Amino acid sequence: METVTLNGITYEVYDTPPEGFTPCRTAASPSGRHALYSNDVPRYLFDGENREGRINPAHRWALVKKR
Repeated sequence: METVTLNGITYEVYDTPPEGFTPCRTAASPSGRHALYSNDVPRYLFDGENREGRINPAHRWALVKKR
């Protein structure tokens, strides 16, 4: 598997979308040559008192090469 680091974030790069990943509709791809996908796990975890939330370790991004 290939990885690429853009803006300090390391992404996994795939030829086809990984199983369980869908196109991300809330963020633009950081690379014009790739489509951004996520694994549909919430990016942030919120508890009742903390409105800022914390990053969910189960959330993953993937870049898929455009054809």
